[in-house]
Amino acid sequence: MTRTKKSKDKKKIMDRNNLKEGTVEIEVEETDKEITQPTNEELLATKIADLEDKLLRQTAEFENYKKRMLRQYDDMIKFAGEKVITELLEIADNFNRALGHKDENTNFESFREGIDLIYNQMSGLLDKYNVKPIETIGKPFDPNLHEALMQVETDEYDEGIVAIEIMKGYKMGDKVIRHSKVGVARPVNKEKNDKEDNSLK
Repeated sequence: MTRTKKSKDKKKIMDRNNLKEGTVEIEVEETDKEITQPTNEELLATKIADLEDKLLRQTAEFENYKKRMLRQYDDMIKFAGEKVITELLEIADNFNRALGHKDENTNFESFREGIDLIYNQMSGLLDKYNVKPIETIGKPFDPNLHEALMQVETDEYDEGIVAIEIMKGYKMGDKVIRHSKVGVARPVNKEKNDKEDNSLK
């Protein structure tokens, strides 16, 4: 630290209460006073400490923000799932009612109409949440959309084209939520078939 000295000073103090007796002079000698000023290194250290404190506070605030966002996201997923389940329960109720009315007086056509209505209700729910079926039959096999379970010998489709759909797949927006399970076309092995036919004769 740099120091500056203040010069000694003598002050005369007059005791005004004793004017009648005469002027009383009191000499007061001031002690040396040191005025200190911080050095550049000390100023820099203080600034660094302040910045470190600020950084720690901001880091803590950001961590709290992340935790809060994760909680909100979890709550959003939870409540969204509850909403879908509630709407599915309505469809399940309709199935129960349809099955409950099945008796000897119910013909197949009216029963089928009731099932079609419930299926349309389910399709409407899927459409509401932007869930669409993946197109398969006659489309080129795409591992991003399809899961091949078997190969199908056929002349109806070219090799590598989806020939049969075993289980329907779905997309929600652009995201595949279930791959279609399919059988993929391959050329008919005529030589093999001819040999099998000849062996049967």
